Amino acid sequence: MNLGSITSPGPRLAPVPADTEREPLATLFARVAGHYGAPPSVGQRLIANHPGLYRRWLGLGSELLTKGALPADLRELAILRVAHNTGCDYEWRSHWPAAIAAGLPAAMLAGWKDASAEAWPEPRWELVAGLADALHGRSTIDDGLWDRLHDRFGAELVIELLFLVGHYTTTAYVLNALRAS
Repeated sequence: MNLGSITSPGPRLAPVPADTEREPLATLFARVAGHYGAPPSVGQRLIANHPGLYRRWLGLGSELLTKGALPADLRELAILRVAHNTGCDYEWRSHWPAAIAAGLPAAMLAGWKDASAEAWPEPRWELVAGLADALHGRSTIDDGLWDRLHDRFGAELVIELLFLVGHYTTTAYVLNALRAS
């Protein structure tokens, strides 16, 4: 996930302090802390430099993470595949624990980083990774992949996967550009 020479140390903006009293951020940060048991991450506090956009971004992300219909293993696999494809170390580190807790094999995930042969213990994992890879490479999916995804998961979960990959791709681009560490 190393972005190499295009990055330099440190974020491009100062993260909003976690103890800010500035509204609506103070209220949003308190909700995040209450929900996750920890203050908002550095990445979140970087995005919070645009409070209105942060609120809307947080809303969609929270919906996808906590109220979505996708099983946790598929959700976290899709997020880590986006992190891998976009070179977003921040998202990789942030979602690694959740992916392991959801039952994804650490060796399989780590193998993505060193380009070792991918083994897909479950065909549904291969489908989800294929979706993330296709969207990253072509911004769409072909009919064959659509048919396999739709047959396996149904329309609702495929649409959720599309939004999840899109949301995390956007987030990865923003975090990479802001040099979130």
